[in-house]
Amino acid sequence: MTYIMCEEPLSDITPQDLRKIYSGTLTEKELATAYALSSNEFWWVEDNIYDYEEGTPEYQEAKHIADDWCSLMEFYEEQIFDILRTEGIEIPDSGRIVVLAPFMKRNGYLDGNGWWIEK
Repeated sequence: MTYIMCEEPLSDITPQDLRKIYSGTLTEKELATAYALSSNEFWWVEDNIYDYEEGTPEYQEAKHIADDWCSLMEFYEEQIFDILRTEGIEIPDSGRIVVLAPFMKRNGYLDGNGWWIEK
């Protein structure tokens, strides 16, 4: 099944806002949601970088926004990996979707070919 993201997932939320919403000790479900939201937004805004000529102020701003979302996504991803490591799951250097997808699925999300879709 193919999923198409029709609009920006978090157009009115900054990475700082999301971090504030999903901070402290999170349940697995909350962590999966925080990861899904930050991942979906990162991949949405990351594509904007290519709309601008490298080195222009617009390019720099788009890159800065994407980098902020990427940092947040990686922050939540690392927490997921910590949980998986305690379960004896080895985290591969590449192709990490093979360990992320089962975690996300058990917490209500499907891999929609690059987008995390809530079941």
